[in-house]
Amino acid sequence: MTPLALLAAERRPNVVLIVARGWRGVSTPWSNDRNLHAPNLAKFAAGAMVFTRAYSASPSPGPGRSAILTGRFPHVNGSIRDSVPLAKGEVTLGAALADGGYNAVQGIEAMVKARAPFYAELLLDAPGNPKSAGAAAIEIRPNVPAEFKNARENLAAYYGRLADLDDQLGKALAAAPEGGLVVFTSDSGAQIGSHGIAGNDLPFEESARVPLAIRFPGVIAAGASDALVSGVDLAPTILALCGETPFEGIQGRDLSALARGGDGQRPEWVLAEGKIGTPDEWRMLVQGMDKITVDARGEVLGLYNLAADPYEMSNRAQDPSQQLKLDELSAVIRAARSQLLDFRRRY
Repeated sequence: MTPLALLAAERRPNVVLIVARGWRGVSTPWSNDRNLHAPNLAKFAAGAMVFTRAYSASPSPGPGRSAILTGRFPHVNGSIRDSVPLAKGEVTLGAALADGGYNAVQGIEAMVKARAPFYAELLLDAPGNPKSAGAAAIEIRPNVPAEFKNARENLAAYYGRLADLDDQLGKALAAAPEGGLVVFTSDSGAQIGSHGIAGNDLPFEESARVPLAIRFPGVIAAGASDALVSGVDLAPTILALCGETPFEGIQGRDLSALARGGDGQRPEWVLAEGKIGTPDEWRMLVQGMDKITVDARGEVLGLYNLAADPYEMSNRAQDPSQQLKLDELSAVIRAARSQLLDFRRRY
C-alpha cells in the first residue's frame, strides 16, 4: 500500500459528498463574483483545497451526477439525459465504499448519529420559490446580449437560488463531523442569458464549469489549484483518500496526490460531453487555456482561448492564423475520445 493508502486506511475518514444542483463554477467566492452571497461556501473554501478549473463531465443535472457517482462518462454509464437511469450493473462510489465497510447515510440529520465510518451523499436543491437578490444591483456578464429579455431579473432569481443552496450547505456542514473528508461540487452550471441562452448542457464556461472544494484536515492543506479537473475524477480520488482501490472500468483520474500537496501529475486536458443522442450532440476539450468544441462526428464547432477571451465571445475556428492550434487540439480530442471509448454516432 502507498503511504497515502496506509494513512487513509488507518483513519477511515467519514465521507460527505455534497452536490449542489446547478451551481455554476463562474459564480463562486473564489471567482470574485460580486453578485454572490454565499458565506457558508466561502467559509468552507477557506479551509479546503479549491479547484478553480473544475468541469462537469456532462453539464446537465442527471448526467453530471451520474459521472460523479460512477467515475465514468454518461456515454459509458448510460445516463445520457436527466430521465435516463444508469446502465444495469454500473458500480457507484457509494457501493464501492459500502464494500469497504462504510455505512451509507441518507440526509443531513442522519449524519449526527451515524456510526463511523460512514458515507453521506447529499443533493442540495433550492425550493420552488427561492429568495431573490435585488435585480437593480446585479452585474451582468459581458456575454449576455443586450436584447436578452429579463436578464437582470433572471440573474437575480438565480443568485437568490444560490443563497438558498448556501443556507442548506451551512446546515450540512454543521452536521458533518469534524476531521472527515468533505467534498463540495455541482452537477452542472447554467447559462442565465450568457450567449443569449437560458439553459445548460452546453460547452460554454457558464454551463460546463462547476465549483469544487475538498476539505480533509490533516491530509489536504487549504489552498487553490488551477489543475484541470472533471466530475469523473471525484470517485477515484475519494476512494484513494479512503484507502480503497478504484473499481474496474473507472475512467476518472485519481487526483489525491495532487490535492494533498501538488506533487501529483497534473492532468493535461479535461473533456466534457453533452446532448448525447440528439443532432446537437457535442464534445469539449480544454488544454491549458485553449478550448475546442466538436460535434459527435468530430467536426469543429468552436475554438477559444480562455486567457485572451474568458467570455468566449470570439470563435476562432475559421481563423487561418489558428490552423496549427486547431490541428493540435483536433488531434488531442480525437485521442481523448478514443481513450474514453467514445467512438459511436448516437443519432
